[in-house]
Amino acid sequence: MSVQERHRRERHARGQAILTAAAKVFAKHGLEGATIEMVAREAEVAVGTIYLYYSSRDDLYLNLIADRAEHLRARYLEIFARRLAPLDELKAIASAYLDHLLGSREISLSQHSVVFSQLHQRLKRQSELRNFQRVMDLSHEIFGLWEGTIRRAFEGGVIANSMGPRKTAAVVWASMNGAFMLMGDGNFFRDVTGLNPEHFVDDALESHLAASQLTAHRNGKRRSAPSRKTKVANLAEVAVHTSA
Repeated sequence: MSVQERHRRERHARGQAILTAAAKVFAKHGLEGATIEMVAREAEVAVGTIYLYYSSRDDLYLNLIADRAEHLRARYLEIFARRLAPLDELKAIASAYLDHLLGSREISLSQHSVVFSQLHQRLKRQSELRNFQRVMDLSHEIFGLWEGTIRRAFEGGVIANSMGPRKTAAVVWASMNGAFMLMGDGNFFRDVTGLNPEHFVDDALESHLAASQLTAHRNGKRRSAPSRKTKVANLAEVAVHTSA
């Protein structure tokens, strides 16, 4: 291994270590409550070292969100490569997204609380703006992959195509995020509903898919059932053959 390659790997490893430390800090304090100094203490590096990699706290946060998004995209692409049946693919993609949310609950919750339009307005540095655009591009790509899964499920006849793939993808995605948000305080959820929050997000998704599949099945039966006009025509044809 060359000296240059070793330095590249060391730099990458240190950058990832800083992101790991930042994840803990942002999870505990949120974006607005976190500081570079907190991240430096968590990573056990000098404050100046952080600035060798990230230009600001917001830049560090955007890198963290983009890093998580890239991992989710990679998992989606791995699932697509398996060429599953439409319903199996839909369930696998949805499960991957739930794992993404639950894998770092506090970061996911902090991300939901960040108003990205307001964040964008205060960004000034080129690195911040580039990473903001990187987050948005990844988000659009990931949603596009999810929409493609919904489209294939429509084409396979396994879920109802009542609103079109984009709106349906948005509704299911929003319902998963909404259910996840309810789990932000599991004790509150349990006290209000009397339900165990542990598998609620998964159960909510399964219920949505089951309802959609039932609708698709009913629509399919309606399409396959002969209409009254067809029945009359068939009877007329039988009568003609009988009289002949």
